[in-house]
Amino acid sequence: MQRPEIRLVHSSDWHLEAPLAGLPTLSDDLRELARDAAYMAAQQVVETTLVEGADALLLSGDIVDLSRSGPRAIVFLQEQFERLHARNVEVFWAGGVVDGPDEWPVVAKLPENVHRFGCGEVENIELKRDGKTIARIQGVSAEDDGSVEASGFHRDANGVFTAGVAYSTNDSPGREGDRVHYMALGGRHRRATVDTEPGIAHYAGTPQGRSPGESGPCGCTLVHVVDGKTQTKFVSTDIIRWVDESIEVTASTTLEQLEDRMDERLDKLRQKSQGTDLLVSFHLRGTGPLITQLRPGMEVDALVGRLQKRAAKRSPLCWTVRVNCLAPATVPEEWYDQETILGDYLRQLAEFEEDGRKSLALEELLPEPLASDWLKSAAKFTDSDHRTMVLENAKKLGIDLLTSPEATGQLVNSE
Repeated sequence: MQRPEIRLVHSSDWHLEAPLAGLPTLSDDLRELARDAAYMAAQQVVETTLVEGADALLLSGDIVDLSRSGPRAIVFLQEQFERLHARNVEVFWAGGVVDGPDEWPVVAKLPENVHRFGCGEVENIELKRDGKTIARIQGVSAEDDGSVEASGFHRDANGVFTAGVAYSTNDSPGREGDRVHYMALGGRHRRATVDTEPGIAHYAGTPQGRSPGESGPCGCTLVHVVDGKTQTKFVSTDIIRWVDESIEVTASTTLEQLEDRMDERLDKLRQKSQGTDLLVSFHLRGTGPLITQLRPGMEVDALVGRLQKRAAKRSPLCWTVRVNCLAPATVPEEWYDQETILGDYLRQLAEFEEDGRKSLALEELLPEPLASDWLKSAAKFTDSDHRTMVLENAKKLGIDLLTSPEATGQLVNSE
């Protein structure tokens, strides 16, 4: 007997409460987009569900933190779920860390097509079409710590396609999909398929990246079942996309040449973006005096400002968010031997670089009125990489200030 064709859309981690972050400067249009991007991307997930003629939308947690979103998110979800209800599309929602089933206000009724899974035991619901069962959807919401007991998931004894919906699973790596035909997982913002045999276990990822650390396309997953065989397809839904670009700098590269190369790279990204607005982070690598010159603030801020000014006049938008210089400063060995302020500075800095246990005690340098516990904690290093980054930026800052024409001129005049 031929099995029914089934179409599902899997999504998670909408985080409607969270606007875009990591944008130090914004145009008016971009500020509005940063505020609304999560809602617009979630609406694209619903649009995809309708356009693809899906039988159901599977939501795997962290859809919204109502304590931070306010009533706007409640009204939005009610409206979107009503759109699906009007087209006979079921919604199966397993709660994550921020959206447990008890978090939804009782007075805000959800449409009848929305099935919210409880915590503790896995629930089993029949997905029907024209009165006939075409699939079984099993689900459970996560505990407060995000954990899920997966032992209750199981395939239908009669071979009916079975999908599981959960925020996570306690099954061992490589066995996450063993219990059902398709395991719809959440809690990770990057999409990933973690198991393919005998069943598929998949994290759909977030439909909209919110920071430079969530670069690349974001979207939802179309699950297409034909004659019992499951195929997945990524569908992008992000309204604006974070992009990382690397540029190599040589000893002869000038600031003007670097800026021209950045403009060329932005033009190429614009041509390939297929109309999607982009938020671009440039990462510089290489050697030469320009590496030392390009540190946070001053030249870098001016460079970013010029790139943004030109980008504002073009469409689609390719907005430069930041320019990071990942390469260490190029320091001539003889500078360390100088009997100058610069030489003293570099020698002291080298002691901290060579001995990772040597404390900088930055929190002790805070003036007494500002020495709050919060600022003291902010002045401490989170790990060795953080310490290395701060020392490298301090080296670039010191070299830039102590070798500038203004500084050398003042030293000569003072003599």
